[in-house]
Amino acid sequence: MLRRAQKLKIRVTWLLYAKRCLSHEFANSQLNVTKSSKRVFSGNVMITDCFRRGDVEAARLIFDEMPKRNLVTWNCMISGYIRSSNLSEAQKIFNIMPKRNVVSWSALLNGYAKCGLLWEAQQLFEKMPEKNIVCWNSMISGYLNHGEFGKAREFFNKMPIRNSISWAIMVAGYLHQGLLTEAQELFDQAPNKSTYLYNSLLSAYVEQGCMEDACNLFSEVPQKDEATWTTMITGYSRVGEMEHARRLFEQMPGKCIEACTAIIWGYMQSGDVKSAQIIFDNMASKDVVVWNTIMGGYVQNKMFGDALKLFIEMPISDIWSWNLILLGHIQEGNMIKAFNFFLKMPEHDQTSWNTIISGYQSEEALVLFSQMINDGFRPNQGTFTIVVSVCASLASIGWGTALHICAIKSGYEYDTKVRSSLITMYAKCGSLAEASDLFQSMSKQDTIAWNAMIVALAYNGCPEEALKLLPSMIRLGLNPDHVTFLGFLSACSHKGLVNKGLEIFNYMQSHWKLIPKFEHYNCVVDLLGRSGQLSEVFEFISKMPVDIPIYTWETLLGACKVHGNLELAEIVAQEILNFKPSDGGAYVVLSNIYASKGIWVDASRTRSLIKEHGAKKEQACSWIEIKGKTDTFVSSDTSHPKRNDIYKVLGTLSLIMEEVVIHS
Repeated sequence: MLRRAQKLKIRVTWLLYAKRCLSHEFANSQLNVTKSSKRVFSGNVMITDCFRRGDVEAARLIFDEMPKRNLVTWNCMISGYIRSSNLSEAQKIFNIMPKRNVVSWSALLNGYAKCGLLWEAQQLFEKMPEKNIVCWNSMISGYLNHGEFGKAREFFNKMPIRNSISWAIMVAGYLHQGLLTEAQELFDQAPNKSTYLYNSLLSAYVEQGCMEDACNLFSEVPQKDEATWTTMITGYSRVGEMEHARRLFEQMPGKCIEACTAIIWGYMQSGDVKSAQIIFDNMASKDVVVWNTIMGGYVQNKMFGDALKLFIEMPISDIWSWNLILLGHIQEGNMIKAFNFFLKMPEHDQTSWNTIISGYQSEEALVLFSQMINDGFRPNQGTFTIVVSVCASLASIGWGTALHICAIKSGYEYDTKVRSSLITMYAKCGSLAEASDLFQSMSKQDTIAWNAMIVALAYNGCPEEALKLLPSMIRLGLNPDHVTFLGFLSACSHKGLVNKGLEIFNYMQSHWKLIPKFEHYNCVVDLLGRSGQLSEVFEFISKMPVDIPIYTWETLLGACKVHGNLELAEIVAQEILNFKPSDGGAYVVLSNIYASKGIWVDASRTRSLIKEHGAKKEQACSWIEIKGKTDTFVSSDTSHPKRNDIYKVLGTLSLIMEEVVIHS
């Protein structure tokens, strides 16, 4: 019934669309074409539009309903399926089409090459009755993108004729792999160096962060166009050299929108919102990209009010504009407003779903993930990384395993980021063996993967094994980063390896020149606090070169409770209450320390301050996952539907434990 309704809707839409094509914008160019041809033309336009919007099923229905099709119709379907990463359907269309041209062959060839199916691409290439330069370039690009430099060069050398794009593909391919010498040699061999070729090499230098080489090449470009200037401005903006970027921007003959967008982005990244705003205000014309760039800068610089104001003022917005405001609501910590805004959005894309899901660290994220799939969206790398991380925080092995299977079916089995998040998830669920197997089976282990394994070992009480990974990581040419050392410090903290932890903390600064962040300092506080070195902790905190976050004081207060240091606990509790007067947890911990010392008057007085200041203590909770459903409990909870059965079992367990104690 639903499919019939959808077919009817498409037929009506098609007729209206065709009528518009005939009566308005397509009328002048189609005067000498028959009405039947015009219907084919409008159908082709609709198919292309549906694929562009991601509505693959609607495109197929239009195709199936078309009474007549031409060669363009079939090619639209092949190109559309390839754009949707559905090679099997593209191949089916290719196989049954009554007639093919070089565009048909080139489209399918490009799809195979982009997806890394190089053997299939080569077989198809050899069968082609006619090969144009686009086909040769597609093959070269496919081999380069998947590390087959020898094959790419072999095809390049065999080309009967090359254009500037052929040379540019080869040069950029070498540069993207860090083969600067080979790229430069090939560039020097090019017979006619067009501006396009210069720009390709320049862009590759910028992508690699080689700004000195880019600057030298820029001075050699005989005819600089807007892309040449914009590439250099973008490069300097990316590395934070805004003075150089501004100097080039002022020298640029004409200030195109792309150049303005690049320098606005650079200023926003460096936190210079005022300079970005001046350039934006002085722009003669603005497109939606530059509006989104400055609005995204406001969101990034925690100026959500300005971003929201700009969003309202925008003459035209797109899905990216809405996604930025959605992200802003989430960064503000207001998930109710964020979700209501999500519901009001005129349309959703994959980024919209990933953004709203990322705002939750609870079962709501898993519910939204299910809803996303029901709405016809396919999870991508970002989706799996986000949702698997939620499973890790919930220690939900059932959901985590299901997502692992889903990732495999979706083609993300070997994606480094997805695998790294799965390693963390299995580790936090206690399945260290599964985490280790995933890590060992990875063909390419980057810094993210090594960090995930280090944290996994640390989380499961294996600090010695975690520390052994550092030399292996360095031997592979991977430099440890802030997350790496956070994992090591956490491992040392949980095992009480004080000297080793302090050694690592100093090593990350002296050898790797990494400036510690809040999290690293907090790990050292926890490390010293667990071992009872409270005076050393307080001295360490007083010398911290950064503002001390509240959670660092809370870590120290917890250590004071464990080791019964009342004098220091009073000082630390006061620091916490200066930050957050309504923090009932600090009052409770301090009151418990007084009680443990037998100072009942102060214990009672401290407890009374909770009511006096309207303070609240966040309730701790526990949860258990049974058959994919997570049940959450807090102290004295009476909201669970099976509360009577639960308390009955608890009562039975209490009696059994009492008997064990009596008879032991």
